Amino acid sequence: MKYEYIRPTSHWKRKKRRRFLKLGFKLPKVFFKNAFLPGLILVIVGSLFSLAAFAWVSRDLPDPNALLKRDVAQTTKIYDRTGERLLYEIHGDKNRTLIKLEEIPEIVKNATIAIEDQQFYKHQGFNPFRMAVGIVWGMITKGRPQGGSTITQQLVKNAILSGERTVGRKIKELILSIAIEQRLSKDQILQLYLNEIGYGSSNYGVEAAARAYFGKSVKDVDLAEAATLAALPKAPTTYLNSPEKLDARRDLVLKIMFDEGFITESQKIDAQAEEVVLVQDAETGNADADTTPL
Repeated sequence: MKYEYIRPTSHWKRKKRRRFLKLGFKLPKVFFKNAFLPGLILVIVGSLFSLAAFAWVSRDLPDPNALLKRDVAQTTKIYDRTGERLLYEIHGDKNRTLIKLEEIPEIVKNATIAIEDQQFYKHQGFNPFRMAVGIVWGMITKGRPQGGSTITQQLVKNAILSGERTVGRKIKELILSIAIEQRLSKDQILQLYLNEIGYGSSNYGVEAAARAYFGKSVKDVDLAEAATLAALPKAPTTYLNSPEKLDARRDLVLKIMFDEGFITESQKIDAQAEEVVLVQDAETGNADADTTPL
């Protein structure tokens, strides 16, 4: 008869296992007990440092109300005797025609919100998640953080602050964005943005851009043209000089509009299939009317 030999577990091994398990349960308690006080001190010091930095940056902060008080230069338009045909447009460095939000089609508003700031009507001036993603992307690409600014932050950067790329300017941008959100409605902010942002060449504001690139008022643009306008602000020179890149960016706008429920799938497909031709030369800025810089 054969017997199977079973190796017994020695007493010292069983004792060692029990000691290890006991120590394993004690480790978290010991760790938290020893780390609590240093962690608390670190939080307090960090908070005080943040408050000090906030106060230092805020000492010469521009007035958020400057957005409403400032004088915005507009393009001078000269019509024929009937007042219907535009003959000349005279402007300085910026070709701009102000327009009220209620005169801007929903497709233009929604296209801008879709590509620039999908949470525009929900956040309070900044989007922590987008900012974090932008910082991480900057670290991965070893470039500056991108894609984290909301519509409000972009408005502040373009209308109030300078274009310098510093931490101090970014903190000011954040503070001012929160302040503006408390003073203005979302529709007021969107109207200011659509009249302020650059669309390439010397064209600023969505009305000037529509007239320059499509030879019509923004009131009359179709879905494909609205998506094209929304595609431009990120990198106007790049897109105006590369029809392929502009089309790809426009199609992305339309895709996000569909994903966000702004348009139907058939509308997206039809708009993506439409050939959009810009009537203005990207370099000279010449449209159908005679546009003359001062």
